[in-house]
Amino acid sequence: MRCLILSCLILSCLAGSGCVSKQTMSLSSFRGLCLASGGEKTSSCFSMDICYPLADLLEKEPGSLGRCLDICRDYAASLAQGSVMNQCASMVNMAQNQCIKYCRINYEP
Repeated sequence: MRCLILSCLILSCLAGSGCVSKQTMSLSSFRGLCLASGGEKTSSCFSMDICYPLADLLEKEPGSLGRCLDICRDYAASLAQGSVMNQCASMVNMAQNQCIKYCRINYEP
């Protein structure tokens, strides 16, 4: 019982002092998730055309959660009109969702 209490105490001290590493998402993982997440696949809608430019924007190190989320929002907005016209709306939405996930994992305070 004493061992269990001691173990819990050590773990709580490590967690409180920042010794436990924070999970992050690499840009490579973002690209893979973005490409594999689906959406409709039409002759004019390719996930590479949506995911790679977005990853390039994220590669410039947004620096903060707010700026990262702005990149996601602005990129999706820039594609919104065209995505309705060429039936890529769900692909753009999926890429934006993966982008938001990337930001929250990497820049959450």
